[in-house]
Amino acid sequence: MTRPTTTTKRRRLARDCADRETCAAVNELRLERDATVRQYVERDRSFAALAETAVSPVISTTADGIITTWNPAAERLYGYTATEALSAHIGIIIPPDRHEEFRAAVDQLRNGGSGDAFETVRIAKDGRRTNVLLILSAIRSPNGELAGIIKVTRDITDRKLAEEKFRLAVEACPDGMIMSDAAGRIVMVNGEIERLFGYRREELIGQPIETLMPARMRTQHAHYRVGFSREGKATRHRAGRELTGLRKDGREFPVEVGLNPIHTHDGVMVLSAVVDISERKRLDRLKDEFVAVVSHELRTPLTSIAGSLGLLVGNSAGSLPDAAKRLLTIAQSNSNRLVRLINDILDLQKIESGGIVFRLQRLDLRTLIEQMIEANRVFAHGFGVRLRLEARSANGAVLADADRLAQVVTNLLSNAIKFSPTGDEVVIAIARRGPVMRVTVRDHGSGIPEEFKPRIFERFAQADSSDARQKGGTGLGLSIARQLIQRHGGSIGFEAAPGGGTIFFFELPSFACAPAGEPCALVDAAAPPMLPDCDAVAEAPPAHRRTEVA
Repeated sequence: MTRPTTTTKRRRLARDCADRETCAAVNELRLERDATVRQYVERDRSFAALAETAVSPVISTTADGIITTWNPAAERLYGYTATEALSAHIGIIIPPDRHEEFRAAVDQLRNGGSGDAFETVRIAKDGRRTNVLLILSAIRSPNGELAGIIKVTRDITDRKLAEEKFRLAVEACPDGMIMSDAAGRIVMVNGEIERLFGYRREELIGQPIETLMPARMRTQHAHYRVGFSREGKATRHRAGRELTGLRKDGREFPVEVGLNPIHTHDGVMVLSAVVDISERKRLDRLKDEFVAVVSHELRTPLTSIAGSLGLLVGNSAGSLPDAAKRLLTIAQSNSNRLVRLINDILDLQKIESGGIVFRLQRLDLRTLIEQMIEANRVFAHGFGVRLRLEARSANGAVLADADRLAQVVTNLLSNAIKFSPTGDEVVIAIARRGPVMRVTVRDHGSGIPEEFKPRIFERFAQADSSDARQKGGTGLGLSIARQLIQRHGGSIGFEAAPGGGTIFFFELPSFACAPAGEPCALVDAAAPPMLPDCDAVAEAPPAHRRTEVA
């Protein structure tokens, strides 16, 4: 074959390039083509190297679904070797019931959309169905058309199995279970919630959890929920919180709610266990009514007996032998203790039944504490104990009933005095902690036994049955104190003191919107705790507001 001469080559070049500008353009296009080819080759090599080392299955296909890349992780997940999978259609791993779903995802990429991650099901060579999280990415030609698809897969079968086990456990739970997200939207409920509230679960999913409570409580609960989400992420809310539930038909009923934060890939969720306590409340009411009737019937004769014994001990009926006087003194002491016990029972019954009206007003907390210290000095002197207010105590005001708050402080001081060693001191302190005022009462006693701590605020709770006889307590003081503080919208608790002893404390919302001593309102003790805000008092629902005090 004759090779073209130089002259022939020049003639052809002249024919192909009619002028110098056309020739330059042709050469430029050739160079661009060669660069593009090299770019695609290099990109393919880089992608192939990356896919080979990837932990997750990586598969690439043409726009028509022909497999062009199948990495080792894909071999392990689906059971097909690279030899079997390459040049096959991607449909070999897509179950028939998922074909439409996949076509819709490809059409989205074909129309210029981006690939969203979605959960789906794929099928292995042995027929095993696998739950996967799939991410699709488009490979586009220089003109923007879909040239291929890269699929990155994550096996989520174990996670799905765990979720299903969790769902079945929640469904089988005899209590109502609600899961809500950080924004308070319901994401899951069980059958017991449907039964309790009368909604179908599809009616509740996506709704605010406040839908299940009366309108008057929703704002306050939203504040509580936000606070729990911010502060309660690490620990569960062990103590059940009593709230009021609202059924679909508008009826209200009492519930107890326990909260558990759960960490998920979507953030912190809150799982709420809801128990209908209507029957418990009914039984408690019957018991309280019985106790109240019995207590009322006993108080009058006991008061009379204690008074008569006091007169005898005081020689009002003439001098008595020492032995008789000693016996009468014991009888009088026991009679007085029974009278105190009956009075405490009646107080507790009134608080829990909402029979006590709280006269809320702005109180200077330090002034009230100083008054209580002075009022209890004689009692402390009888035990050889000193009372001292911490000099660095803060000044601050709270919205409270002066008499009821004084009762709380007296109960805490009385406990600290009785359980302090002779010659020691009880230290009271006041501190401001953000939006709340905190009062602490510290003793230097032997501390609280570990096994007694969970029930210290229960009725008739005493660490030692002999305490009542030795210290003169009824076992109701702390229970009453807790009820009173909770009715004020506060909290009460205790902790071990550094160096020994115990610190009891209570916290109340700080209040600074009304002049000192100005009454705000008479509020029913059964009403929900109020926010420390004059407007909140003025705008309380009519069913929970009494006559303003002049």
